[in-house]
Amino acid sequence: MRAIGGIVARELLRFLRQRGRLVSSLARPFVWLVFAGAGFATVFAGAGAIDYRRYLAPGLLGMVVMFGSLLAALSTVTDREAGVLRMVLVAPIRRSTVALGKTLGATLLGTMQAVAVAVLLLSLLQLWPGPAGLLLAFAAIVLSGLALGALGLVLAATMRSIENFAGVMNFVVFPMLFLSGALYPVRRLGPWLHVLVHVNPLAYGVDLLKHALLAEWAGTGYGGEMPPALDVAALLVFAAAGLAIAAALLGREGGVTRTAFRSPA
Repeated sequence: MRAIGGIVARELLRFLRQRGRLVSSLARPFVWLVFAGAGFATVFAGAGAIDYRRYLAPGLLGMVVMFGSLLAALSTVTDREAGVLRMVLVAPIRRSTVALGKTLGATLLGTMQAVAVAVLLLSLLQLWPGPAGLLLAFAAIVLSGLALGALGLVLAATMRSIENFAGVMNFVVFPMLFLSGALYPVRRLGPWLHVLVHVNPLAYGVDLLKHALLAEWAGTGYGGEMPPALDVAALLVFAAAGLAIAAALLGREGGVTRTAFRSPA
């Protein structure tokens, strides 16, 4: 537990020292609310049933979690380049402990950012679903951060430079966003795109947030589109699978590191 706590604390301190990253993470959803909200509202099919800005709220919170959790994995790449990751991997702790600590750190960062944005965003939109809805929304944020943090760590464990990580992240982030139901209902997508939706962890997080925040509009088809139990189960499966894969990848790297540090015969 001390090792996990140390890794999580290090990720948090690193984030708090990066003021530009902190400000941009809080400002990004409101930029989307103003510009994407104004544009998509003119073509949104459910304008008569729900204000598009309110419909956008769960997706914006999901986007905050996604960027916060996935970008937290950048620290793994920088640690590798600086040699810090090697020192961690030769320490007498399990690779699964390192993976769990990194993932929990990413989850904490994504959750903190999403909660801060939610307080401002829900107040601005006058969208308060009640205590049960807020509790479910918080659970959705935490589970989404866990699943996406594990995914980010898997990607980071395969990258050897910041440039590669940035390129892969740009390739991953926007398809995940557009296939998550954050901007429009996924039921309107074609059959083959539905396959991609169901392998997208963000889609389950956004859907669970819709159940939490847009329950009032469930009858109009603009609330959650999948059962909440499925959303929770899928996020847990993505998190567990990501942790297992990341631990295996880190373990392989740890084996190479241990060989490099072994004393000559």
